[in-house]
Amino acid sequence: MPHNYDVIIIGAGALGSAAAYHAARRGQRTLLLEQYELDHQRGSSYGLSRIIRYAYDHPQYIRMSKAVYPMWEALEAEAGETLHIKRVGGIDIGYAGTPDIQNRLMALTAEGIPFELLNAHEAMQRYPQFRLDEDMVALYQEDTGILRASKCVLAHVRLAQTCGAEVHDRVEVHRIRAMKDGVQVLADGGWMSAARVIITTGGWANELLRNVGVEIPLQVVRCQENYFDAQPFAEYEPGCFPAFIGYVQGEWGFPSYGIPSVDGSGLKVAWHGGPALAHANDNRLTPDKDISDKAAAWNARYLPSVGALKSSRPCLYTMTPDEHFVIDRHPEHPQIVIGACCSGHAFKYSTLIGDILVDLAMDGQAAHDIHMFRLDRFDN
Repeated sequence: MPHNYDVIIIGAGALGSAAAYHAARRGQRTLLLEQYELDHQRGSSYGLSRIIRYAYDHPQYIRMSKAVYPMWEALEAEAGETLHIKRVGGIDIGYAGTPDIQNRLMALTAEGIPFELLNAHEAMQRYPQFRLDEDMVALYQEDTGILRASKCVLAHVRLAQTCGAEVHDRVEVHRIRAMKDGVQVLADGGWMSAARVIITTGGWANELLRNVGVEIPLQVVRCQENYFDAQPFAEYEPGCFPAFIGYVQGEWGFPSYGIPSVDGSGLKVAWHGGPALAHANDNRLTPDKDISDKAAAWNARYLPSVGALKSSRPCLYTMTPDEHFVIDRHPEHPQIVIGACCSGHAFKYSTLIGDILVDLAMDGQAAHDIHMFRLDRFDN
């Protein structure tokens, strides 16, 4: 039976938009469906900025960073707009000898990525905006940069359309049905068929996966971006201030992170984590004052020249138990490919993951090592 499409991609966030781009670029008849408006604020992909970096505690992520940096360069050139603010520099702040720092030192060394390990005095000399405890250290890596998040998603969508992809937003998918020679998808407009389907629906993934006998142990959490004024403002812009991650979660509950002001946004300070939600739809779009107050208290301790809160915006993380991604084919229906549940740190890899998902859909295997992202790791 002929199919309407070669591939249907469900969810037009960071991963889905990238998968649509790569599929259409390979000449696949591609349909991208999004239940809300494009670039909506209810999920995990909207916003001005995300960190791109090498400084991970696992060599696999560093190898993925090596692959994805040139891919963003190529996408930026094709899109004809600035998607990547390069070499902002990044520091990982923590206490000397702790696993958060030591594991990153070992992984970066093993993968041949240059870095500097600064003591608190050296770090504050380089970035006088910080006030660090004497026994803190800062792992500095110069290639850390900023991705313009919404611009990246919309560039993927636009370029996918240029290559022939169909894109429909405000279309909810209700069911997926595996067939002998492909899949059928029930959406608002009725049933349609494809040879393959790629599910990139983040916190909504299990609603569709249950139709085909798979459920991933996920926890949706409510996070919040907070943007602060600073004086003088220029000292918190790219080139003067680094992206940072603070591994002081023992005191603050979660690791913190910050991104320099982008397009006048103010300094972004947030937490890698938040309160659990029963369902992705439970995320209110109204910010929580206690979370922004906590970020302001963090600033008062470590960034004393940062001023008042300018704005806040809630978002979602969808966490797996080990905080690694899910990138795999359905165990019984290989025409169903799953790319979801990225635990708050996949955006930097999204154009690479989109390419991998299309590899899995078209060829059944990926050109990159994705063994740590397999579904069957949750079987035990």
